[in-house]
Formats: sequence, C-alpha cells, structure tokens
Amino acid sequence: MNRFFLRFITFLFATSLTFGGCTMIEDKTEDCPSGLYVRFVYDYNTARADMFKDHCGHVTLYVYDESGRKVAERSVSHVNGMEPLRKYGYAVHFEDGELPAGRYRLQAVAMQKDWDETLGCNGAKYRRTEVLDSESLRISLDHDDEQISGTNRHQVNAEAPLDTLWHTLKVASYAPQDGRVAPDLHRTVKPFSIYPLEDQYVTVDDARATYATVSLIRDTKHLNITLRDIDDPDNIYDMDYEVILLDDNAHLAHDNEVIRTDSLQYSPYASWTSRLENGGTIIDGNTTAPGQRTAHYNLMFNRISYNADINKSARSQIINRRTNQQVALINLPYTLAEGRIAYDIYNYSPQEYLDREYDYRLDFLLKGGKWFYMDVVINVLSWSKRFQNVEL
Repeated sequence: MNRFFLRFITFLFATSLTFGGCTMIEDKTEDCPSGLYVRFVYDYNTARADMFKDHCGHVTLYVYDESGRKVAERSVSHVNGMEPLRKYGYAVHFEDGELPAGRYRLQAVAMQKDWDETLGCNGAKYRRTEVLDSESLRISLDHDDEQISGTNRHQVNAEAPLDTLWHTLKVASYAPQDGRVAPDLHRTVKPFSIYPLEDQYVTVDDARATYATVSLIRDTKHLNITLRDIDDPDNIYDMDYEVILLDDNAHLAHDNEVIRTDSLQYSPYASWTSRLENGGTIIDGNTTAPGQRTAHYNLMFNRISYNADINKSARSQIINRRTNQQVALINLPYTLAEGRIAYDIYNYSPQEYLDREYDYRLDFLLKGGKWFYMDVVINVLSWSKRFQNVEL
C-alpha cells in the first residue's frame, strides 16, 4: 500500500513538472511564458470570421502608460518572402522587464502590406503622424493641395487602388497567469461601443504572462457601380459618364473618428464596358450585333459615417458627360446601409453595418437620362434591394 502511495505521489509530481505552472520550478524558467503577448483579430465583418492572417500584411502596435505617454512601439510586416502574420495567433511579445508591472493602453493600426512599401506605390496613400502619446496618432489620406476648379473639393489620386487600412476597435485581455498554454484568442462580441477607452487597457505583472487581443476595424472600403440604359441598352459606355464619390473624410483621429475638414472627391481607379450577347458577357469590341452594354466603375474610399441628411453625408454622383446632366445624386451611407437587412438575424445598426461591410455594389438602371431603378446588391447572399426614383 505504501509502495502504491509512493508511486502515486511520484506520478503527480512528474505530471506537475510537465503541465503545471512555471513557478513550480524555480531553477528552470526558459520555457516559462512571461511579459506581454499581444495578438490580433479582424472578425468585425459581415462574415463574422477572423480574416487577420489572410488580409493583413503589416501591423504597428503602440503601448502607452496610464499617463498616455508612449513607452513602446513594434512593427511587423511581410517582407523578403517572410510572412509572420499568416501564422494564426501570431503574437507581438514584450519580454519580462521590457514593460514594468503596471497598466498599459494598447493601440494598433494595420495595412495590407508593409507601410513603407505602400508609400512607394502609385496612387493615394495613407500617412500617419509621429506618435508620442495616446492622442497624437492621426492618419490622413493623400489628396491634392489645390481645390478642383470651381469647387471646395480636393481630388484623391485614383491611379491605383488604395491599400487597406485597419484601426483599433477594442482590446481584450486575460489576467496575468502562470503556465505554458496560451489561452484562446478573444473574439469580437457585442454589446460594446466602438473604441471604448476603458477597453484599451491591459495589466502586466512581473514574472507572469499577460495575453491580450487587439480587435481591428477595417476603414478602407470598395464600391462597384454599374450602369445600364433601359431606353437604349446597346448604347452606354463607361467613358460617357463621370462617376464620383464626395465626402469630408480625409483624416482619422486616434480614436478612429473621422475628422471633418477637407472635402474629397474620389474617382474610379478602374472603369470598363462589357456587352451581353448570346447569353454571355464579352468585353466591348467593334461589333454591331444587338445586345446590352453595361458600364462598370470600381472605387475605393476612406471610412464613411451614417447620416440621413444628404447635405451632411457622403454622396455618390453620376454625370452624363455628353449632356452635362446629373444622372444621380444619392446619400451613399444611407443607401448602402440598407444592405444590413440581408443580415436581419444580427440586428446591425446602420453604422455597425457600414463598418463591418467593406465590399459594396450598386446597380443603376437609367431611363430618360436619369436613374430609374437602383439595386443595392449583396453578392455573397444573392440578395438585393431595389429603390425607384420617385422624382421621375
């Protein structure tokens, strides 16, 4: 009996060495986690799936003390064939001693590719200020210094698509702990307000591990607009229409709120005409066979805010270059937010839907030189909602 009891105690001790907390072994600590581990998720989307490792190729993390002073900064990018962020649960690690025990605020921004690499590409770019404290981060989208003649708008260079920007949504953390097994990643759940300040803090202890998760929100959006003509279906071409987006959203503050200063004009980075013939779509050519043409426009733009008042909201404007007549002027966030009905089960507010969705589509049917019907389309769900122009 005593022999059995001795073996049992030996088994328990051996098990504790293998699976127990690191504090059980005072002279063997190389495998013991300590310090701060910061991981990232991007599941604030309509798919409600974590897309961070598939979409993000750069992240910069800022750490502030309780007075708001920046005490640490780390950047990680995909460069030279190395793609560390593609590893699920990748963590930025501050070793024990880098951050003294205390309470810290976390803030992160992410991009589709390395930030410095992005600055060397064509088209408009996001630029960030030097960060010294928790309220100094400001991100601005490139635009012309001079206003477009006869307007108060600044043109955004549409030579290439925008690189995608993500900002901090919230931070979640586990209490400092012992043990080698990292806890699960936090998921972004409701209810919460976007960027609640109190939710940005974590607590760090000496000789123990703190695991934190920064949840990201995508600010860069994509919109596809198509035009078809009911009266003359074979006589519509993309070059005959000016399609632009107007908004005062050039700058984002440290809390990801839009700073309404400069008025921007976004233009398509790509436009083309397709032709439906014999049940198939072909790129426009020198054919005279009857058919139906569609004009296509792809635009990218910065974060937009919901407002039912068109005079205080982002607008989408379409002008017929041949007649110089306005074809459409719509309240863009108000219209796009109608897509949330496709996700009724989640009861999204208009702004939450606008922040979760990032790939929009609007189809216009023209009649008599004006838009007659407009469809808000959700491609993934084969869902659409139609609006009719009551002014016709």
